[in-house]
Amino acid sequence: MKSILSKFFAIITIFIFIMTIVGSIAGIFIFKKASDASILIKENSTPIYIYDQNNELVTTDSLYYEYCSIKEINKNLINAVIACEDKNFYNHQGISVPRIINSIYQNIKNKEIVSGASTITQQYVKNTYFTNEKTLTRKINEIVYALELEKKYTKDQILEAYLNTVLFGGNIYGIKMAAKYYFNKLPSELSVNESAILAGMIQLPNYYNPFNHPIEVTERKNIVLKRMYEENYISNDEYQKLVKITADEIVNRGFTNTKVTYLTPYLDYLLNNLPESNEVITNIKTYLDTDIQKELYAIMNNDYKLFNDDDLNCAIVVLDNATYGVKAIVGNRNYNQRVLSYASDVLLQPGSIIKPLLDYAPAIEYLYYNPATIIVDEPYTYQNGTSLKNYDNQYLGSITIRKALSDSRNIPAVKLFNAVGYERAFDFVARLGIEKSDTIYEADAIGGATNGYTLLSLANAYQAFANLGYYKKAKAYREINYDLLTLKNDEPAKLAMKPTTAFLINSILHDVFKGSSYDQTKTYMMAKTGQTNYDANTLEKYHIPANATKDSLLIAYTKDLTIAVWVGYEKIIDGKYLDYYKKNIPRTIMKLLLDKYAKENQYYDIIDGITKSYITIYNNQAYLAKNNGYYEYFQTGNQPLTYPNYDFKT
Repeated sequence: MKSILSKFFAIITIFIFIMTIVGSIAGIFIFKKASDASILIKENSTPIYIYDQNNELVTTDSLYYEYCSIKEINKNLINAVIACEDKNFYNHQGISVPRIINSIYQNIKNKEIVSGASTITQQYVKNTYFTNEKTLTRKINEIVYALELEKKYTKDQILEAYLNTVLFGGNIYGIKMAAKYYFNKLPSELSVNESAILAGMIQLPNYYNPFNHPIEVTERKNIVLKRMYEENYISNDEYQKLVKITADEIVNRGFTNTKVTYLTPYLDYLLNNLPESNEVITNIKTYLDTDIQKELYAIMNNDYKLFNDDDLNCAIVVLDNATYGVKAIVGNRNYNQRVLSYASDVLLQPGSIIKPLLDYAPAIEYLYYNPATIIVDEPYTYQNGTSLKNYDNQYLGSITIRKALSDSRNIPAVKLFNAVGYERAFDFVARLGIEKSDTIYEADAIGGATNGYTLLSLANAYQAFANLGYYKKAKAYREINYDLLTLKNDEPAKLAMKPTTAFLINSILHDVFKGSSYDQTKTYMMAKTGQTNYDANTLEKYHIPANATKDSLLIAYTKDLTIAVWVGYEKIIDGKYLDYYKKNIPRTIMKLLLDKYAKENQYYDIIDGITKSYITIYNNQAYLAKNNGYYEYFQTGNQPLTYPNYDFKT
């Protein structure tokens, strides 16, 4: 049976190949304009028109493009590209008949497009003249143009044109800027490994971005190296040595961008987080709020004189709760270099920021706890025997959940985490885009995560509280328009928790800054702070005081905006740490932004499923009160009963 099928596929393959060739010959006469084909070297890359939240055009500039002659390109890169993309480039006349036959056979055999047959010349033609439309007409045109270009130009001219138009992720076009952006080198200086990374990116430029996906890039690099070895561009000894080096060890983040503006951080995030596609983008409509983005740029540029240390770094994210869009983002105070974004790239230890997500909300959701539930803040040890302390080294005894969370007590948080159960707690936050570590510890409950989370993902998770339980992954783009299709960010938000759970968390987090100088008077604000500390060895080695703070984080939100801020040092520096002033910088930034940009009078009405009751606490239990009580919120049906035979006069 297999033999018959093989013969059938072979016959079909030959038939389609013959038809393709016939069509190509016919195309020579049909598409006479091919005779005018020329190598159109792009002095600038194809512009992508980018619009803000109001559909105002903000830029058409490709931030990263420089033309490069083939004489400036290291032979390593040329060898890597040819080995990876078109090993017979210097021998064919623009198309590869064996590749076409094999491609057609593989596609028919697998009943889907699994193999392409384009040569480098064809890829250049497609990039320059045509869209990515998968039609026979386009393919015929592509073949005809490729044959015509091969008649007019040398192989080096074609390769030079190709390498100046290839996309290398985001909005980075051409080999010269790619070499600078990822390695801070000229194309003439590229090593074999660096060349293999760039050659490997051509297939899926954003997916194989070495800054964002180093593991996948290392695997792809090694595939390219193997092909280089098979084509005798490198020896076996070189191959064995080079495959042991990871992408993280190769990339260089020192590239200086001379075109920096307030838009640069937003565009970097936007263009490096687009859906993977080979389609040509014409324009992107974003959620960008130019006023807020300019404000973040001014903050990071120290226009407000908040940073009293040039080494002190910061990241800020501002999200629109109605649309789940990224309104503004900055990830590093070093704008003019290609550096890590502490907003979207770096996994941060969240500290107490994680407590509402991982401990308190699951306890309300699954165990029907409420703000008046009593929990005991007392001496406590982890299951491994390690003693756990609160931030003030004090124990408050029996306190309400409201008090425990608003005062960020560690021991009640760990108790709730254990009561809910690790798996159930992490299943809860998984619906909010928070992934669990490979190994779970009790310390995860208070922000001692093994892997950490990005500032953006934490802000995005808090949006579910702001939106009464609904979650959707935050994105920078509203709509991406390609040559032939439009992709809209219009999938609906999903209910990730009970609305009553979110309402009660909001009520508690409203207390965090209530009555302080950081509180909001014009609207209803919720907030949570988080801090991380140094281990004992680091404190001693770098002469840092025992009470020093390593990272300071804050997430604040209103009904319309969510703001996340991180302040810290990129690396440990002798004698430098966050003192009282520095660790409070996120609070100052929060106040500054909400004062300017939060809408007024954004309050939450009581929702279905919530009851407001006048209560008192007696013998570590909430009861309905007659006198001297206070109002508290409960899930309807879970409010307390009146204590029998007792008149609450105190």
